[in-house]
Amino acid sequence: MIANQSGASTADQTTPKAMPSFSHRVIEGYNPACVSSMMLEVETMLERSKGLLGILADLHLETKVSQINSENVAWALGSVIRELNDVLSLVTIYHDAIANQA
Repeated sequence: MIANQSGASTADQTTPKAMPSFSHRVIEGYNPACVSSMMLEVETMLERSKGLLGILADLHLETKVSQINSENVAWALGSVIRELNDVLSLVTIYHDAIANQA
């Protein structure tokens, strides 16, 4: 590894120093150790997922399958998958938060 003038190695320079904030994904004041707060977040995430799936279902019923833009469907389904992964992450964080209180 190459050290720069400050003594940090090249590998250190490629490691991000700050984590991005994902606070826009949860309600203001979200407390990961509060069960009612977590339940509200899960409900919101599920409603977003169900909304996307409902739109896709309606689109499928109202048009011929060949007329549906497959790229848009793929993006919508990817959004649902990400939303469901967010639910899992939220529940995992909740689990860790209450486990650390004991």
